[in-house]
This record gives sequence, C-alpha cells and structure tokens, in this order.
Amino acid sequence: MNFYQKILLCAIVLLACWIRVQGVNRLPDGQFTSNDAYLFAGQAQEIAEQGSLPARDMHRWLPHGRDNGQIFPLYAYAIAYTHKTIGWISPKLTLYHIQVYIGTICFTIGLGVLCFFLARTYGVVFAAITALLLATLPGSIERSAAGFGDRDAWCWMLGIFAVTSYLYKESMEPGRHRWIATVLAGFTVFLGGLSWEGFGFFVLMIVGIELWKFCSTDTEQHLKEYLLWMLMFVPWLYLISPAYRSGSGFSTHVAALMLLPPLTVFALRGSKFLLLKHVEQL
Repeated sequence: MNFYQKILLCAIVLLACWIRVQGVNRLPDGQFTSNDAYLFAGQAQEIAEQGSLPARDMHRWLPHGRDNGQIFPLYAYAIAYTHKTIGWISPKLTLYHIQVYIGTICFTIGLGVLCFFLARTYGVVFAAITALLLATLPGSIERSAAGFGDRDAWCWMLGIFAVTSYLYKESMEPGRHRWIATVLAGFTVFLGGLSWEGFGFFVLMIVGIELWKFCSTDTEQHLKEYLLWMLMFVPWLYLISPAYRSGSGFSTHVAALMLLPPLTVFALRGSKFLLLKHVEQL
C-alpha cells in the first residue's frame, strides 16, 4: 500500500468512529440505549468496589440469585480495570464514561485491524468497500454507537483479532514470529471465551479452515502450531470457568461449541500425522 491508500483506509475507519459518537451529548447522564448495558454497569461497579464478582448475583433470578460462575463477565472486568488504569487522568472520568465509549472504541479498533488485513490480502479496493459497508450499516451502527454499552463491539473486536491473527500467521514463514502470532491468536480466543457464550462461532471459522486444509492436502504440517494455539485456551477455559465444566441455562452447550471442535480437528490431524509417519504404504 502506498501513502494515499493508507490515508483512505484510515479515513474510512475514522468516519466509522465519527458516525458512532453523534448524538451522545443528548444521552441523559447515567442512561444507556440498551437494556443489558445496565447489567454490565452493575457488575463493573461491584468489581471496582470489591475487586471481583460474588459467587451469586442476588439481584437476579430471585429468590436464589444468579450463579455468577455460569456467566462470562470479562467485559465488566475490562470496564472496571480500564477505569482503574486511566482514572487518574481526570477525577470526572467515571465507569459510566468508560462504558459509554468503549463500544465505539472497540468497533473502531476491530474495523481498523480487519481493514488493513483485507488490504494486505485482497487489495485496497476490496478492503475499502468492505470497511465502508461495515462502517455505515445501520445494524452495526446501532450496536456499536456511543451509549449502547453492551458487549457486542467488545466481542466483535476479539473475534476479529482471533480470526485475522490466525489467518495472518498462516501466511508467515516458519520461525519465531509465526509462533508469536500463534500464541496471540490462541490467547485472543481465550479472552473471547471468557466474554461471550457464543464466541465459539469465531472458533468454528478457524476450525473450518483447518478442516479444509485437512481434506485438501496429502501432507500434515504445522501440527505443533495448532496444538500450541489450542493449548492457549482449551485447558484454561475448562479450568477457570465453571460454565465449561458444568454449564447450565444459556451456557449449557458452551463447551461443545467452544472446546469440542478444535479437539476433534486435533484428533483428526494427529491421526493423519501418525498414519503418514508410521504406515509406509500411505
């Protein structure tokens, strides 16, 4: 890409950000434009005051309360600890201000990463058209506008990081940088798995790529890389979050969506590797 092409892509990304902050001044103080935002605001406030969430949320699912082990609260932790990190800038900066703008910031970052990845892979024209569509689609504007406050844009950003970093490392030459990209891709999936019960759909994209490679090639390469990528999130999600061990309610099938597909592909690739290595006829 030349200088002017980079300016064009940056302009589209900044346009997306500008569109999403329009009208934020008309938002009443302490109010959001989505219902779930108030839930995350309460969780972030509790984390800021106590350092973590209690075992049960007694404001929900009365009379027994909501088991916080069955939720995915990383977004609330991100709000609380972002405020702790940058709150010194101004005493007027509150958790509410962080939550109002975090969706727009996350969407803008995710769009920027996707835009430059597409430009590198498919060309500037394709990247610009895709970015412009994502920047101006009404549905994406609504759920990433300043004041929405829900975790949609946060999960979108992590999903973009997870998929693009994995695809980017596939185009790299073997070496240290490729291993680092593999670690980053796996760690991003780990963060996404602690943020949303549906993050497995992004994992399925990567698993689909590996299945296509498995079916379309006669050799088995980079199995250790795939194992490293998988080890960055599969065991840790299972150990850290009770939802992956004994899910219930909305998280009943989260392990089947998030953990089972990559393990299945690893079993297939491992079997292929062993057969190719030890069975001479193949």
